[in-house]
Formats: sequence, structure tokens, C-alpha cells
Amino acid sequence: MKLDRAAGMAGLALVASPTLVAAAQEGGGSPLFSINLGLAIWTWVLFLLTLGVLAWKVFPFIAGGLEERNRKIQEAIDEARLGRTEAEALRDEQQALLNTARAEAQEMVDKGKATAESLRKEILAEARVQQEAMLEEARQEIRVERDQLVEEVRREAVEISIAVAEQLLRKHLDAEENQRLVREYLKELS
Repeated sequence: MKLDRAAGMAGLALVASPTLVAAAQEGGGSPLFSINLGLAIWTWVLFLLTLGVLAWKVFPFIAGGLEERNRKIQEAIDEARLGRTEAEALRDEQQALLNTARAEAQEMVDKGKATAESLRKEILAEARVQQEAMLEEARQEIRVERDQLVEEVRREAVEISIAVAEQLLRKHLDAEENQRLVREYLKELS
């Protein structure tokens, strides 16, 4: 493409140079604007030779450098896109892991609360059972002690009654009557 432009410009220069030479010879003009035909031809020959060497050796090198630069830029763009895609994938993965960790933490907190509540209820139930057992044991002990006290009071009452009755009977009754009264009293107590 660049070679075609250079060739087009060279062709334009070849067409224009005879016109300029003819115009310079007709007008006579100043030596500053005079055109030497031999010099113009050699200038064009050297220009075309230089253009040919440039097109043959330099332009392909420059074009290769530009293509290499374009390829590197494209690779950098592709790597950046790939890196961005990987970064987005990693970000999404990290977000998913974070969400999973939050869910697991919430689940652990909920389990901990449930376990604590269950343990609290269990401890309360156990305390109630122990309380009831202690109350029942205390009631049983009170019943036993009450029965013992009642029995002891009865014995003492019997002993006192017998002692009082014995003294009364000694004054009023004989021994046979006394034994009969004691037996009746004991039957009543039983």
C-alpha cells in the first residue's frame, strides 16, 4: 500500500518534470528558476533508486516492526481481557466463598443458640426434678419424724396417764380394777 503511494508520487513527478522543463526554457527567466535537464533526470533516477531500495529493504522492516508492535499490543489487550475475566471469576468465587462462610457462620450461631436453649431447658428440667426429689425426701422425713413424735407422745401420754391413773387408783381402786382400766385404755389407743 505504501509502496503503491510512493510509485504514484514518482510517476506524478515524471509527468510534471518535462512540463516544468519546457516552461523554464520558454520563459528564459532567471538562473535561479532555470532547470537543468540532465540534473533533473539524475535526480529522478537517484530518487527512484533510493525509493526502490527503501521499498525493497527498509519498508518491509518498518512494516514488520509495526506488525510486531501491533501483535504485541493485541496480545497485551488479549492478556488484559483474560486477566480481567480471571479476576472477575476469582471475585465471583471469593464472593461465593464469602457467602458460604457467612451462611455457615450463621448456621453455627443458630445451632449454638438452639444448643444453649436446649441445655437451658434440660438444666431447668433437671433442677425441677431434683427439687421435687428433695421436697419429697423432706416430706418423707417429716412424715417419719411426725410419726415418731406421735408415737413418742402417745407413749409419754400413756405413761403419764398410767402414772396419774395409778396414783388415782391407789387411792380409789384395787390392783385388779387398775389393770382392767389400763387394758381398756390401751385398746382405745391402738
